[in-house]
Amino acid sequence: MEFDQKEETPFILPEKKEKNKKTLAVYIATGVISISSLIFGYASYQATYFKDAEIKKLKSDLEEANTKLLRIDSLENQVKELETSLAKKTATKVEPKKEKKPLAKKVVPAKKAAKKTKIQAGKAQEKKPLKK
Repeated sequence: MEFDQKEETPFILPEKKEKNKKTLAVYIATGVISISSLIFGYASYQATYFKDAEIKKLKSDLEEANTKLLRIDSLENQVKELETSLAKKTATKVEPKKEKKPLAKKVVPAKKAAKKTKIQAGKAQEKKPLKK
């Protein structure tokens, strides 16, 4: 079979029409709007992601601080308990008092006592520092 070129083509191709400037402007505007909305959405996602990460960090810091405070409170309670137990021990502990026996006074003759007082007075004068 021979193909006759004169016959009509089996597919009808529509002719290209000139694009209207208005529709082109609409396409550009919708493209800009969609791109800007994507950028805004990504930025808001990043902001919430970083905000969530910061909130998690702050929560962990708060938990650490709470555990430290609880530990400090327990240590303070232990110190108070030790102080009270020490106070009880000292209150119940009675030191035995030693009774001193009265010492017999030595009788020093009057002449020896006078010499000792003069010697002691002379030593006290020697020990005084001289002012310059």
